[in-house]
Amino acid sequence: MVNVHHQEPNRNRYESKYYWDELYPMIATAGFRAVEIPFDPFWIFRGGSGVPFTKYCVEVKFETVAKFVAHLQANGIEKVAGIHFNPTLFIRNDNFNFYFGASGYFGGEAIRYAAELGCEYIAITPTPPYGLVQHYHGKNPNWEGEFMNRTIQLINGFATIAQEKGIKLSLRNEYWSMFRNQYFQIILAQLDSSVLLNIDTANLCIASQNPVTVLKNHRSKIGSVYLTDTAFTDENETWKTPLPEYPQHRATQVFKDVGLGKVDLSGFCQALQEINYDGWAIVSNRQTREPMRALLRSRSFLNNMINDK
Repeated sequence: MVNVHHQEPNRNRYESKYYWDELYPMIATAGFRAVEIPFDPFWIFRGGSGVPFTKYCVEVKFETVAKFVAHLQANGIEKVAGIHFNPTLFIRNDNFNFYFGASGYFGGEAIRYAAELGCEYIAITPTPPYGLVQHYHGKNPNWEGEFMNRTIQLINGFATIAQEKGIKLSLRNEYWSMFRNQYFQIILAQLDSSVLLNIDTANLCIASQNPVTVLKNHRSKIGSVYLTDTAFTDENETWKTPLPEYPQHRATQVFKDVGLGKVDLSGFCQALQEINYDGWAIVSNRQTREPMRALLRSRSFLNNMINDK
């Protein structure tokens, strides 16, 4: 919920350890047992900030990963359920080797860090936004095919490391991804059989897919779940733009706090029970304006949804 790249105001506050120390007990007080933490190499280059997004930053502030986990547990958070790795940070020039080299290195570090944290899974964004890749590589006549083939190799390499570390690897579905509907089944067939799927309700709805149908069709391949909400419809092919989370065609917010959008989260949660899903369901208010208020809003929504049943 704390998006330190884009959230304002008071970004400096989010970059300070005291903010996180205040947040941890509130997560538990709001009734959440575990957290998912982004692995964001950006914070390595920012120095030893209080943002717990890399092993380096955690060790600067807590000396060891084990002491960080103990700190979370002392504040009522039982565990770090998983971490999320997004290689979009590295799509910044027309050099494929730079992108895949950096993604491979830091993705491997993310998986090893997840194991040290005691995570059950790592969720990986498989590709940057389609429009961003096209922006840097569109002059290459075979850019899509080459990028997809190397991405498949990259993910299979991650799968090998994840199996060695005993971590489930789940691929994120994002409505702007190059792994969209028309490619999905073809790509899945070329990936290691251990690769699982992360189901993100809002992203599926924006991509005109029914989250319940996707869940039931791929019940044996579900590695993790995001409960996300939206009222956004992609009427202008926003998914093809370089910054699809911030639509250029109109001033709007793509994601909403859970319960404020139009996604049928109640029906989706019922489907989770029907397929006997026993993994983590992460409540993700991706673009919330106030993380601590969003904690209470999310808990209130979940309580009402449960009571309605």
